[in-house]
Amino acid sequence: MIDLKNLPDRRNALKGVTLGAGAVVLQPFVNALAAEARGETPPPRIIFLMQGNGLWPHHIQPKGIDKKKTDRLVDLPLADLELPDPISPLAPFKKRLGIIQNLSHKISGGGDHGKQYGALGGFNWRRGPLAQTIDHALASARENVVPVVGLAVQPSAEAVVVNTVSAVAPKRPQPMVCQPDVAFQSLFGSVAEGSAGKAFNARNKLLDWARADIKRVQSELPSMDREKLDVYLDTFEQMRTRQDKVAVLKDRLKANVPAIDKFDAKLVTGRFEGQCAIAAAAIASGLTNVVTLDASPTAYHTWKELGVQTDGHSIGHMHPDNPERDKLCVPIRKFHAERVADLARRLDAVKEGNGTVLDNTLIVWMSDSGEEHHGFCSEWPLVVLGNLGGRLKTAGRFLQFPTYQSAGHRTIANFYLALLHAVGDKRKSFGEIDPALEGLRDVDQAGVLEEIMA
Repeated sequence: MIDLKNLPDRRNALKGVTLGAGAVVLQPFVNALAAEARGETPPPRIIFLMQGNGLWPHHIQPKGIDKKKTDRLVDLPLADLELPDPISPLAPFKKRLGIIQNLSHKISGGGDHGKQYGALGGFNWRRGPLAQTIDHALASARENVVPVVGLAVQPSAEAVVVNTVSAVAPKRPQPMVCQPDVAFQSLFGSVAEGSAGKAFNARNKLLDWARADIKRVQSELPSMDREKLDVYLDTFEQMRTRQDKVAVLKDRLKANVPAIDKFDAKLVTGRFEGQCAIAAAAIASGLTNVVTLDASPTAYHTWKELGVQTDGHSIGHMHPDNPERDKLCVPIRKFHAERVADLARRLDAVKEGNGTVLDNTLIVWMSDSGEEHHGFCSEWPLVVLGNLGGRLKTAGRFLQFPTYQSAGHRTIANFYLALLHAVGDKRKSFGEIDPALEGLRDVDQAGVLEEIMA
């Protein structure tokens, strides 16, 4: 067996040794580019924008629609309705907008500030990253350079990466990048100038050296010891292959590089705006089909940038009938609505086929905690923008389902299944079953949300 301590200097021994990813690895992406050139249907894209402190139902309820009518499905065209002030920034996209009320998600856990992985996963949040979350389930329907781009907005400007709401697989959380400049270098460094471009090239050299070194050492080890290095080799192979795939998309990347330097990274609002620019660019450039942008960590933040002097936690604990509560929260809600509108504008500016990238995208704006600061999740309000290229019937609709445990009630799991079926994944269930809904008349937890299927 080789003595690892007496190996020759790695840098000298491996100088000039590089391994290309190979045509087989790149073939899926070559095929994708060819399909686009032939005018075939672009892939469906989905952006999840998660916010903390709940998405209060009355903040998204169109004016004049009785929220108390809960014994039947309400299905109305948004064209005939007036949007409430908290989401008024979305008015220019009213024809593409969908508002969905009264879906429940109690299986994620109730009474706490946030549901973390349970929000996108369909299981109790206290169990951690128990299973793959919906964003990664959707991403697996179609291979791409980066399955899911995970971005986060933290109150602290120093935070670089957090694990919050997204999971690749059981016990494998998706790292969420908090700093726009770090996300920019990772995703667009191959076409960026200056330090970002240098960092991308330096990373390539490091990955080449590391995987070549692992292979060389592996070849000198007995078979039983070689297997121990397989996991490390696989990791480096995947990372380097991703870099090569990014290089293939160089021209498209260059056309969609976001100008993040204009955003003030010292402010939460500036970082939020920068992350939205990166999210839209990652979709438009073809790096990914799924982005999860998690702003739920700002639940305790004091939005002084918006003129609000009370922290989010204190606002959440005010009595719902206190008029000061709404007065403080509306500027925050409108800021989030403006971010959804900003994502839509950016995607709508990128031509694709006979339309734009927005035509093939769905933006899902939702809470990480259901309907309230301490959400019990008998309702989980949703605002969606787009229709996945006509795969969904969400654009221009207001849907209000019967309340929790009533006949005809539906859940977030039904909504997630509809998304999966829309992208070609025809599985029969997602997440765990809410036992309090089992056996109830006309309550099917295992089916898709038929009302939004095209």
